[in-house]
Amino acid sequence: MNDSLKSEIENQPSIAETNKEKYRVLIVDDNPSFQKLLSLTLSMQPQIGTIDCAGSGEKAIELAQAAHYDIICMDAMMPGMDGYQTCTLLRNYENYRNTPIIMVTGLTSPLDEAKAIIAGSTTYVTKPVQQGPFKEMLSRVIFMIEYKKKQARNSD
Repeated sequence: MNDSLKSEIENQPSIAETNKEKYRVLIVDDNPSFQKLLSLTLSMQPQIGTIDCAGSGEKAIELAQAAHYDIICMDAMMPGMDGYQTCTLLRNYENYRNTPIIMVTGLTSPLDEAKAIIAGSTTYVTKPVQQGPFKEMLSRVIFMIEYKKKQARNSD
């Protein structure tokens, strides 16, 4: 990492200090118990506001067209449209081209992870979700959103 970027990151106010809004999250998973568990984990983050859940890829597309989500957590394997197809379709929408999509799945093969990245996911997390590493990854995702917003404001 170059010194100027490192210095800029170190001198940033904390995300909680700079974040005036709460982020809207969509959880896409066909398992209601996992939806509740992930919702609980996400709700403990001060930057997370509204959390909606969809039990299928089709429902996720419907919700994503009706409201804008800042972060999407998606299972790969679901009946009907799977997470890979859903992710690819979401990336076709202008307002979801840069939205962080976190593939959260029980599939552990490197091939599955490669499929997720090809489909457009930002990162890949395997179930069972380890709370500590997941929260760290979520903090990085939120920092990335904040950084991109700051860059966009500075270029205006």
